[in-house]
Amino acid sequence: MKKILLLVLVVFMGVGQTQALNPFGKKTGMREIILVKFKKDVPPAQKEELQKLIKELKSAKTIEQVEWGNRVDYSGGTKDYDKCLMLEFKNDNNFEVFQANPMRVRLIGKLIAMSDKLLQFTYKIE
Repeated sequence: MKKILLLVLVVFMGVGQTQALNPFGKKTGMREIILVKFKKDVPPAQKEELQKLIKELKSAKTIEQVEWGNRVDYSGGTKDYDKCLMLEFKNDNNFEVFQANPMRVRLIGKLIAMSDKLLQFTYKIE
């Protein structure tokens, strides 16, 4: 019985310390958001290549999370962009390392060639 109580106490202490280091599950790190407005004449095959490349990004060790989605506009606001790519990095160093990754170079090259408009926004998660 004493062993069980000790085990429960150790588990609770571990949870308490984890929450103290990162209260309320607050994240830290970096995010890069890229908004894309595709040219009207981009062939579907090129878009499929881009989609495959974005799926490959998920295997990059420096990236924590990758999201790729269509613009949803319930308010009738701006239609300047079609798609959004969000990349999340654990820290500044992972972000810096990814800047020279050949996958990133290919991705940006394809996006530039396929788009009329790009907006890139990088920020530190606070």
